[in-house]
Amino acid sequence: EIIRKYSQFINFNIYLLKSRTFAEEVPDDDAAAEEKKSTESDKKTDDDAAVEDDKEEDKKKKKKTVDKTVWEWELMNENKPIWQQKTSDVTEAEYHAFYKSFTKEGDDPMIYSHFTAEGEVTFKSILYVPKAAPFDLFSKYDKKTDAIKLYVRRVFITDNFEEMMPKYLSFIRGVVDSDDLPLNVSRENLQQSKLLKVIKKKLVRKALDMLKKISAADYET
Repeated sequence: EIIRKYSQFINFNIYLLKSRTFAEEVPDDDAAAEEKKSTESDKKTDDDAAVEDDKEEDKKKKKKTVDKTVWEWELMNENKPIWQQKTSDVTEAEYHAFYKSFTKEGDDPMIYSHFTAEGEVTFKSILYVPKAAPFDLFSKYDKKTDAIKLYVRRVFITDNFEEMMPKYLSFIRGVVDSDDLPLNVSRENLQQSKLLKVIKKKLVRKALDMLKKISAADYET
C-alpha cells in the first residue's frame, strides 16, 4: 500500500516478492501403498492378466489435494503517469480510467484539462471536474481536502494541505507533478513555498477556464 501510494508513478519498476497458495492434485502414494499390500495376495499368476491389471492400476491411482505455495515477483507500479505523455497520445478512455483509479469514483468526470505550465516553475497537471459534487462538500468547507495530489519527479509528496486550491474550487480533483520542487521538502516548508504559490495561481486559472467550457446542459445534469 505504501509503494502504491508514494511510488507507483516513478520511472523505474518496483517489484515485491509475494506468495500465493493454491490447491493442487498429486498422487496419493500412501493410499496406493496400502492398496497394493491388500491386493498383493490376490494377484493373478497369469502374465497377460498381470500386465492388464498393472495398466488398470495406473489409471486408477488415487489422488489427494494439497496446498502449494509459490513465491513470485509482482510489479507494484504498473500504472504509468499519463500526465507525462502528450495530450495527443492519451485517449479519453485513458483519462477517464486514470480519474477513476486515483479518486475511487465510479462515474466518468464531467470535463478534464491536461496541460504543461512553464515559467518560474514548470509542472504538468491534469485537472478534473466530477460529474456530481461531493455529498460533504459544504460540511467539510473549513477542513483540509485531498483533492489535489502533489508529485515531485513522479514521487507522491502530499495531498494534505490547504494552499493548492481555494475553498470555492475544492471540488476540483487532479494531480500536479513538478521537477522544480525538492523531494525532501517538508509539508511545513511547502506551505510557505513561493513556487507553490505560483503553481496555485496557474491551477486556479486553468480550473476557471475549464469551468467556462462546461455547457448549461451539463450543469443541469
